[in-house]
Amino acid sequence: MLLSTLISLTPTSDVLILGPLGRPAQAWFLGQVRRYASGLAEALHSESRPREYTVSTLVDDHGLPIRLNTRLRAGQSCWLRITTLTEQLSTLALEKLFPNLPGRLEFYKMPFRVDGYTLNRFQHPWASQSTYLELSETRQGRTESSSQVRLEFASPTTFRSSGVDIPLPEPSLVFRSLFERWNAFAPEAMRIDPVWPSFAANAISIEDITDLNTDSWVFTEHSREEIGYTGAVQYHLLPKKKIGNFSTFRDGAEEVLHLLACYAFYSGVGSHTSIGMGQARPVVISKDGPA
Repeated sequence: MLLSTLISLTPTSDVLILGPLGRPAQAWFLGQVRRYASGLAEALHSESRPREYTVSTLVDDHGLPIRLNTRLRAGQSCWLRITTLTEQLSTLALEKLFPNLPGRLEFYKMPFRVDGYTLNRFQHPWASQSTYLELSETRQGRTESSSQVRLEFASPTTFRSSGVDIPLPEPSLVFRSLFERWNAFAPEAMRIDPVWPSFAANAISIEDITDLNTDSWVFTEHSREEIGYTGAVQYHLLPKKKIGNFSTFRDGAEEVLHLLACYAFYSGVGSHTSIGMGQARPVVISKDGPA
């Protein structure tokens, strides 16, 4: 089960956002998990595999991070987004965590009233729920062929490789990140061929970039600065004649490309997705351009 849950928050006094709130929000979420499943909470701290959840910083009604030094007025609405990627964690969240939300939350001494939560995409564009099977069947049921996908990176996104941060929307980095999360948590029968990261590095190119910016986040007073990119990027799957030895893997690659783009909505992309970075979603490409 895949959940993208938006928790509605209202500041009870005027507050100045002094930094990303992903880290205290993560600590609160893990504390809630620990209340009902201490063993699972400990497992979520593991660094040995990709995170099976994401936690945003505070976001606005459009799902965009509320910027540093923004002043929220008492009564102004905002949201906290949490996604879960496994059956165990999603079931716990759906049955225990979200129905029993506290009436108030406090992050860095900033008080918020908790007004409820939603999984309804008609109530918030970043809310939804699905399953691994539904994502796969939705793509397989499409009749049109498309070698293009467009991803919106709503919060700063970066990648950690060989001890170095790479804040660039390189196809090899984006689609390796999505591949690793999918294969870590999808049912075994639905996992993607291990050749995919090498294929993506050689067969996917960037076709268009819109509003690409870099942004720096400091999560705590003593943490180092994290640099990430935001914006929209359109990726293109190259034809067989342009990818050499990887041409034998080209058949069926469009389904995988679109599947992983849809999965990005739940899994996030890159590093630090558990504290607000890497929030992403696919953007529909129409004949007249992105919609």
